[in-house]
Amino acid sequence: MSSKHYIYYDDPSVEPTVPGEESLINEIITTINKVQQHNFSLHRHGFRGTHVKTQGIVKGELTILPDLPSELAQGICSPENASSNNGKKPIILRFANEPSFLQDDRAPGPRGCGLKMFNVEGMFLDAQGSKTHTQDMTFNNAPVLELTNLPTAVQIFKVRERNFRTPEKIEQEVKKRDDAELQMAPTQLPNHHFLAYTMYSQSAYRWGLYVVKYALFPTGETQRRLSEKSMEEGSDPEQHSIWLQDFFSHNDATYDLRVQLCENLQDQPVESCAEEWDEEKYPFQTVARVVFPQGQDCFDAKRRTFWEERMGLNVWYGLDEHRPLGSANRLRKRLYQESQRFRRKLNAEGELVEVSSIDQIP
Repeated sequence: MSSKHYIYYDDPSVEPTVPGEESLINEIITTINKVQQHNFSLHRHGFRGTHVKTQGIVKGELTILPDLPSELAQGICSPENASSNNGKKPIILRFANEPSFLQDDRAPGPRGCGLKMFNVEGMFLDAQGSKTHTQDMTFNNAPVLELTNLPTAVQIFKVRERNFRTPEKIEQEVKKRDDAELQMAPTQLPNHHFLAYTMYSQSAYRWGLYVVKYALFPTGETQRRLSEKSMEEGSDPEQHSIWLQDFFSHNDATYDLRVQLCENLQDQPVESCAEEWDEEKYPFQTVARVVFPQGQDCFDAKRRTFWEERMGLNVWYGLDEHRPLGSANRLRKRLYQESQRFRRKLNAEGELVEVSSIDQIP
């Protein structure tokens, strides 16, 4: 084990009390449901609350590194999981634009992805996880979340909702805020090929005894060079899905799954997701390798509609050793559930499929 001092997940300073938390979360859920209703009015179909536009979905495999030090050999990387099937876990990942509307790919903005891992062993947070033995993880191409905290999230989501049909007014309102630079930061993210982005968890999670943020780092040289492939004025409005389909027809995509352990809550706060944890001072460490093999149609209609309409993703259904931390994640717990419920109501759908095998997904 390292001689460094790591913060324990149950340290009382990790998750301070947030005044009025339940009321703030209720307000955000109501606002997001209004956004979903706006989308339904436009498209006659219910979408999720955010990350509406699917760009591609790929199946792959995660391999846990052998002989990890004890502080890293936790949860999905525990000896129990590392020894099963040589540490190999089937995974599936969805790439998506972050906004709550069907955004033109030429518009800059945050990009995200959601990952589901199968055949996971351990104690689960929720009965669904105990049935399916899956671990869900979410990522974004910015290391911080500009929404900062629940009061800020309420304000920003309300700006987005009331300007849903005139999105150009969102920027006008946000630029008048004291935190305008932070709120506008996502529009400054490079709009290049998805597969060249490093994808970050943004918020913190339990990692066994400790606290981490995690990330997917692209490792293939061909993949990293895709950062040179940026959007242009003449690019297609669906360019991201076109690029992904073309890449996976001829190439594997590879990543390292890395974790950044929390050592100092002053430098690495859990509650404020707008503060980046210094990667030089607190480096990411690799715990697993990820491969998404070539030869798959990442925009296959059956796979895409199954993910969008029949299955759900929620970081609160995974292992207790990866319990989401902080109010941003407590918001996610209820928001994901309520967003899914409202979407099913709009589309007159039954209950979501409790997916326990990657073979259930087309």
